[in-house]
Amino acid sequence: MAQAIAQAPLTQRPAIPRIADPRASRGFSTLDRISGKIILGLMLLMVGLSAAGAGSAFLLKPAKARAGRPVAEETPALANYARLPTMNFTLSDGDRLRDVRVRVVLEMDPQAQPKTVESYGPRISSAMSTAMLDVSAAELRGGGGTAFIKDAVMQTASKELRPMKVRQVLLQELVLR
Repeated sequence: MAQAIAQAPLTQRPAIPRIADPRASRGFSTLDRISGKIILGLMLLMVGLSAAGAGSAFLLKPAKARAGRPVAEETPALANYARLPTMNFTLSDGDRLRDVRVRVVLEMDPQAQPKTVESYGPRISSAMSTAMLDVSAAELRGGGGTAFIKDAVMQTASKELRPMKVRQVLLQELVLR
């Protein structure tokens, strides 16, 4: 019987042509390797950002309340603001005359009363018109003009308001026509 099986004609299957698969010989494609690296990089970036966020939350936690200090010591003294009247000057610019209109607010110490400072407004305006006699219109052009006017008003107001202290001069309007 063994001979009968051995002598029986074997049916052969048709040979299937094998196509060479480039991925089968190398493993993963380069696209798969690059996308794996990108995913790994993005995951590391997310972990790093979350660690930085947690670290900054510990560094920026709110300060503890201080007990035993009166509230009046912690709040800074507020400033008073006194508005001066609109000042108009006429300046010589060689051949023609130029008009200058200036509106100013003075920042004073908290002890000074704004109404008292405003009562000195005409005196400050008169002293400013005397100080502006020597100024040419070319000096007031550009950014240096605002600094010049602020400085002139500061000197004049400090001189007129001698016992009171002027902190700052705030320029509301400077028009050169």
